[in-house]
Amino acid sequence: MASALLAQEMPVPVAVQARYFKKVFVYDKTIPKDGIKLLVVYGDATPSDVKDEIIDAFNSIGIKTTAAKGAQIATAGAGVNVVYFAPGGDLKAVKEFCKSNGILSISGLPNLANNGDVSIAINAVNDAPKVVVNPDRLKTEKQDAADLMRLR
Repeated sequence: MASALLAQEMPVPVAVQARYFKKVFVYDKTIPKDGIKLLVVYGDATPSDVKDEIIDAFNSIGIKTTAAKGAQIATAGAGVNVVYFAPGGDLKAVKEFCKSNGILSISGLPNLANNGDVSIAINAVNDAPKVVVNPDRLKTEKQDAADLMRLR
């Protein structure tokens, strides 16, 4: 039940998100084009099937992906280029880590980008995926992503 509830919060299926995010990463000059390392931050409220689906989706398209709870982010986040905030994760930990370390934050929850909690999210508009970019958050996370503004 909780898994279905969280899935409804993410308007775009995780596999589609992963493909879109991979295309978006090309526009961010701060992220290396090869060897992208992504950390999924989840929490006790995150169903394990949702966390596993996110990890599998990114790994399946060649993006090395691991996961950690918010309290482990400082250790688990060493060497990552991108942090994916999973539903039920520790948003405060993600925001602080990404700001302090100049790491890009992403999510499948579009309201987080609209609110400035993450830099980029994927939404569905007329049943089609649409990238949501928060330019202020990109600056906070020290991302060289001026080209991303064209995607808004």
